Amino acid sequence: MLTEMTWKIVFLGMLQGLLEWFPISSQGNLVLAMIHLLGIGREEALNISVNLHLGTMFASLAYFREDFLALAKVLPNYHLRHSNGVSNLITFLLFSSIISGFIGYFVFKIAEISLTIGEYFSGAIGFALVMTGLLHKYSTKHEIRETKDVKILDTLLLGIAQGFSAFPGISRSGITISALLYRKFKSEAAITLSFLMSVPAVLMAMFGLSITAGFVYIGIADLILGSLSSFITGLLAIHVFMKTAQKVDLSVFCMTIGVLALLPTFSYLLGTVNLRSY
Repeated sequence: MLTEMTWKIVFLGMLQGLLEWFPISSQGNLVLAMIHLLGIGREEALNISVNLHLGTMFASLAYFREDFLALAKVLPNYHLRHSNGVSNLITFLLFSSIISGFIGYFVFKIAEISLTIGEYFSGAIGFALVMTGLLHKYSTKHEIRETKDVKILDTLLLGIAQGFSAFPGISRSGITISALLYRKFKSEAAITLSFLMSVPAVLMAMFGLSITAGFVYIGIADLILGSLSSFITGLLAIHVFMKTAQKVDLSVFCMTIGVLALLPTFSYLLGTVNLRSY
């Protein structure tokens, strides 16, 4: 018989699958939902949000299976000095993930520390959501470069950008797609590269979390069910996103959620000021 927590994890998995592909920070929205709607503690919510990315990682593998199969075929003969399109892509994914993992570890630790500031945590997520929305809305779009055109500077920039998405509220897809558009990649190429980056990023985050904290806050059975729900929902959502990415301004939604998340912090600050005035 499924427990109440299991049903919560399944629901959160569906929410993760729905939001992961859109530039609105699935992690930030998940953490806010867990804290304010489901009554889950801040630290527990932060760790659950990382674990639920496993399902959407497999959804990305399934949807872009042809791209990953092409990479797998070249991988046995891969050499760092090769300069063909597929080898460049492998180099990009490998080193951007290493950079992301290094930066993401410290950003995640900052997020954990921010848990201690209590009422300000949701506000920090809200601020990050607003910044993500603004970044995505005002990305420069030149649409010149393809996925095979990745270079060393792209690897460095995207690795850094993706690393900062370890903080809830900073959308991984939003910040990486925006950075790729800034680097003059075509919209479709930017989306594809961002989603390809999600696989090694999730693996690295899961590995790092299991080493530092283990699966303390979510059981294996809950992890499987939550990942399955995020996988199924994620496959459907990624198809929708690829069809609507050019038609819907999701940055407005991202900023709206961010402003709403800031309201409790503003209310707390006003209450503190009023108390001090007496």
